[in-house]
Amino acid sequence: MVDHNCVFCRIIGGEEMVSLVHEDDRTLAFLDIQPMSKGHTLIVTKDHHETLFDMPEELAAHCLMVARRIAPGIQRAMGAQALNIFSANGKAGGQDVPHFHFHLIPVREGEPFALQLPMPDAPIPSRAELDITAARVGRAIQESEVVAA
Repeated sequence: MVDHNCVFCRIIGGEEMVSLVHEDDRTLAFLDIQPMSKGHTLIVTKDHHETLFDMPEELAAHCLMVARRIAPGIQRAMGAQALNIFSANGKAGGQDVPHFHFHLIPVREGEPFALQLPMPDAPIPSRAELDITAARVGRAIQESEVVAA
């Protein structure tokens, strides 16, 4: 499935130029044109799926396998001590292109990274609050599995 209004689909169709890092039958990896750091690479699925949750599990696993395969080369080429993998899923979460993609972002020692966790002033909830939230999430997972079945 291809969406011609989607920039990533146009890239996959050869209508837009990219600096290619990797390609296989299901994914493309190319350099981000607005990189957080030098070597910032995107992995996109060739089939159009808006988020991680819209795609087959097998394809999601393949994307993670590609990330694991190419990350060491990106890290080595960029002289980075670390590499972060990030995926925004949904506009509210910061997804700017509604086509699933992983960001592979090399991080060099001493460079700031915008997604540093935990946030410096983040409050630490009580164990009781954490337990209540965990129970709520667990129930929602079970309810989702029943609906999906």
